[in-house]
Amino acid sequence: MQYELSIEKVNPIRRNLAFEVPADVVHAELDRAYKTTTRDARLPGFRKGKVPRMIIEARFGKQIAQDVSGALIDKAWRQAAQDLEVAGQPSLQAQGEVQAGRPFTFVIGVDVRPEVELVAYKGLQISYNQGAVSEDDVSLQIDRRLAARARLMEVTGRPVEAGDHVLSAVRLTAGDEVLADDQGTLVNTGAERFYPGIEALLVGLEIGQSAEGEITIGAGSTLEALRGKTVTAQVSVQAIQARRAPELTDELAAELGYEGGVEGMRLAVRGELEAGAQQASRNAARVQVLQKLVEAHDFDVPVALVEEQYEAITEEARVQRAYRGADPRSIRFSDAELADLRNRARFAAKAGVLLSRVAAVESITVLDADLDAKIAEIAGSRHQTPAAIRGYLEKEGAMPVLRDRVLEEKVLEWLLENAELMSAPAAEAPAAE
Repeated sequence: MQYELSIEKVNPIRRNLAFEVPADVVHAELDRAYKTTTRDARLPGFRKGKVPRMIIEARFGKQIAQDVSGALIDKAWRQAAQDLEVAGQPSLQAQGEVQAGRPFTFVIGVDVRPEVELVAYKGLQISYNQGAVSEDDVSLQIDRRLAARARLMEVTGRPVEAGDHVLSAVRLTAGDEVLADDQGTLVNTGAERFYPGIEALLVGLEIGQSAEGEITIGAGSTLEALRGKTVTAQVSVQAIQARRAPELTDELAAELGYEGGVEGMRLAVRGELEAGAQQASRNAARVQVLQKLVEAHDFDVPVALVEEQYEAITEEARVQRAYRGADPRSIRFSDAELADLRNRARFAAKAGVLLSRVAAVESITVLDADLDAKIAEIAGSRHQTPAAIRGYLEKEGAMPVLRDRVLEEKVLEWLLENAELMSAPAAEAPAAE
């Protein structure tokens, strides 16, 4: 559609677009609208499609003018927006009348992405640690994996220790009332469910020994009638069990999926830890890159970009709390937490603008192969097929979002490759997990 456009730069992120639609275009749109209305109008005393135009103008002229102005504004805006990096919803600032034989004018205000001039993005000095892994790190990781296979085993030759499971006779009384008389219950001295508070009497006793004392049953007891009661407890130790991890052998290493026996497992675990440490170091370096990039560029960010990031970050925080067991319906954030989320959103919005600018200056683009690799990565982490992930993203219209994410990752990698990496002190090395 034909129109004349002038753009006023209100501030670095705000533009006012003044449109003037020529009179002949307005006439053509009005004529089309009147013909459509005449064709479809049903008025008493006239056959369909035969109502005189003067009557149509009297009855429907105001509505037709509104419809035509809306259509002209929509068409012109959509066309003009293709040449703008819009960052928010447009708003109609001013509007003339639609009249035959006269041009139609209107003004639209909209926020755009800031025109940032990059001043410092190459050669950033980044503190970087190679993430060395020690033999102690390897041993600790192996011990954790063996601990996951720990089983309860009978223990003799020592007294009860905190964390043991004790087969015990338990008798609880309050005056003359017998509240419990259990001749063989397994008490978990690390996290007792039925008689919390009784553990203090058991720790230190050996098999065959007894003890008596006054205790208060904890509020976490599964036995509602006993919660919070102060009682006299009599206990005796019949057997002691403790969790014991299996000894690492070549056979167990093979069972755990490692080739080459114990030594092969140690080498493989070291490789896993080193890869994790390198990834952690690289992630920490990326954070530094973003921080230095944002610190070096002072500019305003459109509210819409901040709000977009704020909604995404807040939703991510909700999901994390839900994964930790919180009821999604009751998740609330304090004023301090909301302020922190808002600051993070503002930082993320600035970082996004800068990364986009670096991509444009350095001609960094996203290839189909990059998207395929990211989809395969997501599919692997979710134990799904790449086709299923791609289908879901396309159905939800999320492919552009994924493309933006991949582009930001590529730009960050480019910045890191073009940074000056400086060895960090050993204390700054990421902890092995």
